[in-house]
Amino acid sequence: MIEPETTPIATKEARPVAAFDVDGTLTWADSYLLFLRFVAGRFGFVVKMVQLIPVFVAYRLGSVPRSAVKEKTLTVFLAGMSAEEYLAQCQAYAQMIYPIIARPDGLARLRAHQGVRDQVALVSASLRDYLAVWAQELGVDHVLATEVEIVNGRLTGRLLGDNCWGPGKLAAIQAGFKSAPLVAAYGDTRGDKEMLAAAQNPGFRIFEEAPRDRLIQLFSLYAGNSMERQLTNRL
Repeated sequence: MIEPETTPIATKEARPVAAFDVDGTLTWADSYLLFLRFVAGRFGFVVKMVQLIPVFVAYRLGSVPRSAVKEKTLTVFLAGMSAEEYLAQCQAYAQMIYPIIARPDGLARLRAHQGVRDQVALVSASLRDYLAVWAQELGVDHVLATEVEIVNGRLTGRLLGDNCWGPGKLAAIQAGFKSAPLVAAYGDTRGDKEMLAAAQNPGFRIFEEAPRDRLIQLFSLYAGNSMERQLTNRL
């Protein structure tokens, strides 16, 4: 498993921290849903999403918490999958999809923070195992994200720890970096509210670059065969 750091940073390394949300901030598409589509295939994705409609409705009505929705999607899409297959899917997905959906202006800001030796962290409710692959390619050492439970070599469909969203994002930053100042944070939804409020320089929805035909690209990724075609080309 790719392992960017999640353990507390030593006190001698109190360099400033720059925290980046991923989906909608560094990317113009939701990478969690795209991962589920990648794993399940075009028709499998539709079938499984239909199964989840009652859970989505219950969430909208306020009777089911966000973390329960995340666990239900994990159960339907990933429960029973071997850890080996899951990590291989994460590797292939991250290497193939993030270059397509990344925002160039967001990555430029990330590299600017790296250039002044800030400690850059990806902080996301998305799954850590594919984010860690992308982080390694970006030269980012710290990934604070949602983790899946693996028992006896297989995914259970449950979360390992909390869903990294809202207050959980700020808690993860504080636990990981201790006294290091949060010099900047970037996000795009209410799930980033606490993290942004704690930052010296908050950036809310400041990255906007996306392809003009992004709706067509999204349709192709979800409903077309572009994922399968690109995967075949990699083999």
